[in-house]
Amino acid sequence: MCQRFHASNDTFTWANGAVGHRPGGPFDCLGPFAIVRNCPVDGLDRRYTVYAQRHADTYFSIPAATRIRGLYLTGFFAQNEDGVVFYLHTASKAKLDALPRQGA
Repeated sequence: MCQRFHASNDTFTWANGAVGHRPGGPFDCLGPFAIVRNCPVDGLDRRYTVYAQRHADTYFSIPAATRIRGLYLTGFFAQNEDGVVFYLHTASKAKLDALPRQGA
């Protein structure tokens, strides 16, 4: 599964409707990114639950992953003026684009 960090009931809701769960504890340097439910994914219409995979590798992004249509896809969390957004890595976008379209 994707979950790497404990997610407490301490939540934060962004303006775009995404709900982030903090790991909690005295050394919580991850913030509300342990699990982000209802998270918008850049380029997709649907929202997904996305899990932080490691602590932030830069000040601006946090490595993350999710499962979409059975595929394990990686990317990173970043924030814009509306709130948190999950951006897929190029390889993950290619995997998702290679799947046949639903309803086609």
